[in-house]
Amino acid sequence: MAVPPGDFRHAKGLYFSLEPLQTDRDGWITAIAVTLEGIVGGQNTHRQRTPMQYRLLASVKNLQPSLPVMWIASPRDQDIEHVNIFHPRQVCPFVGVKLPDVCWGISDSAWREEKPEARTLANLLAATHQVLSNANFASRAR
Repeated sequence: MAVPPGDFRHAKGLYFSLEPLQTDRDGWITAIAVTLEGIVGGQNTHRQRTPMQYRLLASVKNLQPSLPVMWIASPRDQDIEHVNIFHPRQVCPFVGVKLPDVCWGISDSAWREEKPEARTLANLLAATHQVLSNANFASRAR
């Protein structure tokens, strides 16, 4: 199920850079773009907590059953140090090239355990922000 307009408006009030990439015939949002602040999150402890902006693209057609792939459109893969971001593995359908994506670790199973009414776009963005704002070395992607 795609994101209803009201859910999108609520998330947009929390994440001002949020944009719809695609909508269905009923005006429900099926794909998004957003910029979130995270950290560099790499091995270098001197730079690890340095802020970094991440531009994300995602399909939210099936947000209720599981967390979507959150593609990193920027920064470029070679500029990413965050241990919880995979190197490019799959082609992003929005740009037609392989892009890095967020490593969800156990977050996806936690998402499925949440009540359906808690699986909102705003909560997806909060979960993504949590991953990008911390470096979990126990769940490394890089």
